[in-house]
Amino acid sequence: MALMQSQGGGRGKKILWVKRVVVLLVLLNLIQFFFFLLKPEERPVNTRPSAANGRQVPGKSWPQLSSFTSWTVNPDLNADSCEAFFGNGFTQAFTLLDPGPQFRARGSLLKEDTAIRSRRMQELVGSWRQRQVKQALGQVKDDIQVDEQDAQVLKRNKVFQPPPRSSLFQCFYSQTLRTSICEGTNMIMYPKKIKMSKGGEPLDSVIGRNEEEELPYFTPGAFEVMVPEMEERRALFNKSMLDRLIPVQQIGMHTMHHLFEQIRTVPVDEVVCAQRVTTPTLIVTRFEYANLFHTVTDWYNAYITSRITNLKKRPRLIFADGHCKSPMDEAWKAMFSGVHFARHLTGPVCFDHLIFTPLGYNSPFFKGLDLDLSCKGCPPEAISDNPRHLTARVREFGEFVTAAFNMTAEVMPPEDTSIFKVLFVRREDYLAHPRHSGKPESRLSNEVEVLKTLQSWASSRSGYKNVNITVVEGLFAHMSFTEQLKEIRESSIIVGAHGAGLSHLLFSRPQKTAVLELMSPYFMRPHFEVMSQWMGIEYHKIEMTSYEVDCSEVTRRIDQIFLGMLRKQDGLL
Repeated sequence: MALMQSQGGGRGKKILWVKRVVVLLVLLNLIQFFFFLLKPEERPVNTRPSAANGRQVPGKSWPQLSSFTSWTVNPDLNADSCEAFFGNGFTQAFTLLDPGPQFRARGSLLKEDTAIRSRRMQELVGSWRQRQVKQALGQVKDDIQVDEQDAQVLKRNKVFQPPPRSSLFQCFYSQTLRTSICEGTNMIMYPKKIKMSKGGEPLDSVIGRNEEEELPYFTPGAFEVMVPEMEERRALFNKSMLDRLIPVQQIGMHTMHHLFEQIRTVPVDEVVCAQRVTTPTLIVTRFEYANLFHTVTDWYNAYITSRITNLKKRPRLIFADGHCKSPMDEAWKAMFSGVHFARHLTGPVCFDHLIFTPLGYNSPFFKGLDLDLSCKGCPPEAISDNPRHLTARVREFGEFVTAAFNMTAEVMPPEDTSIFKVLFVRREDYLAHPRHSGKPESRLSNEVEVLKTLQSWASSRSGYKNVNITVVEGLFAHMSFTEQLKEIRESSIIVGAHGAGLSHLLFSRPQKTAVLELMSPYFMRPHFEVMSQWMGIEYHKIEMTSYEVDCSEVTRRIDQIFLGMLRKQDGLL
């Protein structure tokens, strides 16, 4: 009996110790979970200050740019001025849905004073922050989800929806560019109602895919905007207002016009969200996504859209297209706070603030090729000398791109004036997109000879005034975008045949860079001459009589440019 009691007592002590260990482990896990919740970087919050908790949201801040000037709406701005042309001319504000005290779903345009349009949006966004207490159940997620199972869980629990008075949809029209930037609150996107390929696939997995499969076809209700209960469903735009705000012009397939044509209103009590995004989000549709020049037009439009709508931090971005991966994706991700493909998302997805970016074909970089508009790049402090014909906006954009890669003048190593770098941009074989042969059209038949000519000239000139000249072979198709930017930022002269690679001049150092374009008679286009002018970069060209350039002329011109830049450096010019 005593033995049994002794054994029973031993078992009791063991059980007691096991219980203590279990309790201790539970407490440790609870403490760990508590500290996890306190870590702000791992808890998605809103991009704007929260009235409920006063915390700032994660998201990339805007970098400090030396050429930046305020994007202040000026209704008296001359539509023919460079300031209007390069993005600050979206001065005509129109309201389609008004969140005033008496909610009005308008069937026609209401033109408003542009001075109040930004304030209204900011006040509205500020009011959202007072609702954060209602997110305590954890049903609202600020991170875009792509996991189907997680989305289904959220869908079963109806996500809290904003009060119907909060809905607003407005557009800002530019008479200069003849297009609009539009934004809406309390909007829903239904990814499955956008007919296109999924997008974002590796290039080698979609070889031969038709372009039509990659471009979006929006079915009715692909995007919706919430209205009060009992409101009838209807199209947000009628034909006349759509043609006025988003004219098709010569664009054969205007996907943004088609998107707006399919936007519908939906009573707020009928909305169920699989997920909700509270940070401002841009919708972007790309066409020639694998070409640097055309990609730059999309980058620029996304940048000015963010500035015009007065976003406090860099927005996240959604591609409403089905293009596969490209080398340009690296830059999109560096510039913005997140990049997603629409068809990767599970839906319906609700957005507190959704903004629609104009097509690249409506970019100043594209439209400026055909307009007789004389704009010259300069530092912002010089604009007052000639505000109609001077601009710093293109420099500002170039600085934004380089700052996204941490390559501004402020953070780069001090310049070594004894090194003079000549960059020769080449057009080598590479596979650009699913329909590409892998062999770009030749525009300079004696590229190799030109490279050897530049190297020979550099060898003979090195040592002049203690300057060491190097020639870099710019095989950009086989370099990361980070590597490309580094070469551009370090180069003093950029040489190349007419082609998209010369678009890199936008990211160069305006006061310390010159461009020499080798122009075939079959490609007499003004792209890089006007872009150099808009940047305030020294530009030269050799007009060829065939696909082959005279190498002795290359030597003569490069030497002239080199000596002229040295004289500038010495302060003799």
